[in-house]
Amino acid sequence: MVKTIIFLLLTTILISCVNEIDNDEQNQNSDNIFQYSTKNILLAHDYNGDITAEEIKEKGDFGLGTFNMFDGEMVLFDGNVFQAKTNGEINDMPSETLSPYVVAKFFNPDTSFSLPNNISLDSVKILLNPLVDNLLAPLAIKMTATFKTLKSRSVDKVSDESITLTEIIANQTEFDFTNVTGTVIGFWFPDYFDGVNFTGFHMHVLLDDLSGGGHLLDCTFQSVSVEIDYASGLDVAL
Repeated sequence: MVKTIIFLLLTTILISCVNEIDNDEQNQNSDNIFQYSTKNILLAHDYNGDITAEEIKEKGDFGLGTFNMFDGEMVLFDGNVFQAKTNGEINDMPSETLSPYVVAKFFNPDTSFSLPNNISLDSVKILLNPLVDNLLAPLAIKMTATFKTLKSRSVDKVSDESITLTEIIANQTEFDFTNVTGTVIGFWFPDYFDGVNFTGFHMHVLLDDLSGGGHLLDCTFQSVSVEIDYASGLDVAL
C-alpha cells in the first residue's frame, strides 16, 4: 500500500515518458529503461522487494541496484547479476535472489567515442554535459576503461528497516585500486525525476577480473571509451 501511494504521488509530476508496467511488458525490443521501485520508496525505509535476479535478467542485460536490506551493491553486466560485498568479494547471484531496487536496460548504444587519456571522473561528467543538456528522458552510459586510480564502495546488510539510507551510506566500506581495467555501468536522470530516481549520474563499476566493484565514487581514467544509449522512456514497476 505504501509503495502504491508514493508511486501515485510521483507520477503526477512526470511527463508521458514514464509508464507503470506489468512485469511481462518489457522485452528486448524495448528501448525503455526498466526500474523497480523508486528513490522515495527507499527513503521511506522499504528495503525489501520481490523482484528476483532471474526476473531482472528478463528486463535488461545492463544495470545497477542493490539487494534486500542493502546486502551489497548490484552490477548487472552481460546478463549476469553480480553482488559487490563489503569484504571485496564479487558474487554471481542465484536466480532466486531478491532486490528492493534496480535500474536495467538492454544496452544498445546510439553513439560511442573516446575521451582524452589521464582524465578525471569529474572532467568526464563535464564533457558529457552537452549530451544531456535539455534531455527529457534518461540515458544509459557504459565506459570501458583502464583506471590509473579507482575508488568504489559497498554497504553492509542492515538488521532492520529503521536504519536510514543516510546512516547506511555513512557506514560504507570503500575500496581503492590502481592500474586496473573494468567497465562503468551507469545511468543519467533529469532533475525532474528526483524522487523517482537519483538525478544526474549514478554509476557502478565492475573490474574485468572480478576482483572488485560496487558504487563508483571516484576515478582517474588512463584511457576510456564511452558508449551512450538514449532511452525512449522509463518503465516503473512496483
